[in-house]
Parts: sequence; C-alpha cells; structure tokens
Amino acid sequence: MDEVDQKTYDRLIAKAKEAFVLAIEVYNRPSIRYRVEGFSFFMCNAWELMLKAKMLRDDGRDSIYYKDNPDRTITLERCVAHVFTNKKAPLRRNLEDVIALRNTSTHFIVEEHEQIYVGLFQSCLNNFDDKMFEFHGENMGDVVPPHFLTLSMTANPATPERIRAKYPPEVAEKFLFDEAEIAHEQALLESLAYSTVMVTELAWVKDPEKADFRVAHDAGSDKPIRTAKVFQDPSNTHPLSASAVVKAVNKRLRKKGVKLKAGGDEKDFTTADWALFMRFYGFKDNREYGYRHEIGNNCNHTYSMRTVDFIVQVICDNPESVIDDLKTALKKKEAR
Repeated sequence: MDEVDQKTYDRLIAKAKEAFVLAIEVYNRPSIRYRVEGFSFFMCNAWELMLKAKMLRDDGRDSIYYKDNPDRTITLERCVAHVFTNKKAPLRRNLEDVIALRNTSTHFIVEEHEQIYVGLFQSCLNNFDDKMFEFHGENMGDVVPPHFLTLSMTANPATPERIRAKYPPEVAEKFLFDEAEIAHEQALLESLAYSTVMVTELAWVKDPEKADFRVAHDAGSDKPIRTAKVFQDPSNTHPLSASAVVKAVNKRLRKKGVKLKAGGDEKDFTTADWALFMRFYGFKDNREYGYRHEIGNNCNHTYSMRTVDFIVQVICDNPESVIDDLKTALKKKEAR
C-alpha cells in the first residue's frame, strides 16, 4: 500500500474498533431501551469498516468502491459476499441475519427481540473478534477487557400469547416469524459461529457472603424438600467435537500469544496432543468435560467449553514443556 492507502487502512481499523466498543456498551447498558437496534447498527458498522480495511490492503483501493460510482463505497452486504464466498458458512449466515435485523423498520423491533437475537449477537461479536485477529493481527481483548466481551441478557421468556396480547397483530406476527426462522437456522447449522448458547448455571457455596442469593427451608413447614432433576441438552452443554476442541485451543493460544513447544520446537496443538490430554485427564469419563452419545451399538463423544478452558490453562502454565511432561507422566501412570 502507498502512504495514502496506509492512512486510510489505519483509519478504518481505528473506527472499526470504536464501533465494536460502542456496540457492546450500548447493549450492556440497562438504561437504553433500543439495545437491539443500537447493537445491530454499531456491530454492522464495525464489520463493514474491518472488511473494507482487508479489501483495501489485499485487493486495492478500487475494490471498496462501486465501478460505476467511484465516489461511493460498496455496502456491507457486498463486502461480506466478497470476503466470505461460501454462502452456507455459519459465520456468513449469522452476519446476514444481523444485517437483516439492522435493515428492519424500527417499529417492528420490540424489546423481546433481545431474547431471540442475543445468541446471534454473541456469535457476531465473537466472530468479529476472531476475524479482526486473523485478518489484521488486532486482539480486541486489548481494546475491551475480556469479561466485557460477554453480552448481558434478560431471562423473561416471551410466549406467543404474551406477544400477541402486548403488540399490534403485524408486529406480533413479525416477531413470531423471526423467532421461528432463527430457531430453524440454529437447528440446521448447529454452529457456535451462527449462534452462541447462553447458559446460566447455579452452584452451591458454603460461605453465605459469596452467594448471589439464598435459599432456605422453613423448619415449621410441612412440605418436604424435593430434588428435581432436569435433563440438559448435550448439544448445548457439550457442543464441541474433538476436532473443534483442537481448533478452539489453537485459536485461544494464538490470541494469548502463547507459543506451545515440544522437544524444544514450536508447534500447534494437534490431535495427537489432544489424545495425550484426554488419556491423562480422562475427559471422556468426566461429565463436566465429556458426554457420551449412544445410538444402538455406536457411540461418540462431544465436549464442553470447559474442556478448552482447562487445556488452555494447563498449557499457559507451562508452554515450554507441558507436552513432554505429560508424555513422561502418562508413561509412569500407565506403568503402575
């Protein structure tokens, strides 16, 4: 790039970062009622600026302008089609659905849209974070503290009856149509690049001061305490295949700038390394990490995001020799 294009590139990246931060700030601010519209507007703006920076660098200045109108830059939709050529890719489908929401007339968007779009929004944010690093070497965790990269959400289910009673017919039916379409896409794609599963987990703590809320049983009550067991969908709790775990670990390590080594040489985390971790730590036999699916005589395993968290933490604690140390420890363990 020449000096002019370099300045334009730097300006696009800087503005993309600002739009990304604004999208998160708008969505996570409870006092703002137009969180859905605000997030979709600023997130789409961030994607458009970031993709145009990539096209400018890779394909030249003319690539971001209309050929028949050189004073006007192309739309986000054209940028997406140019960079992500696979129309069926979950990332592209996610981005196209968020763009469609941005283009929806504002009177059709209601506060309950947040509940059906929050999974798409979280994936859209995560995808931007990944691609900003992949395309431009920019880690958004350096711009926004990592814990702010998780969007807040409200837990107030919107039933069809409630929606129809609350809004005019055309608004209610538009919402219910959107909800059904997104549910269909989620079931069809089954990808975190399209929609992130939002899970709230409760855990007992011994120290009352560390509790967010308390549950008590009245000693004078004649009602006994009962334990309720609720089935959890493993596609939500354990969504990752073994290859997806390997890919996620490598992505995390790159973003953290951690260099994994074995025998003194730098390397990626491989399927062989995954097998080593699995044999040593027994992920398949621990429901916190692995889930066994059985259909007739066939079975396979999927894994939770905690598996990725655990492996990355172990590697970060000792990237220089963790693989060699595990091999030695496993030999001793299996020789007993």
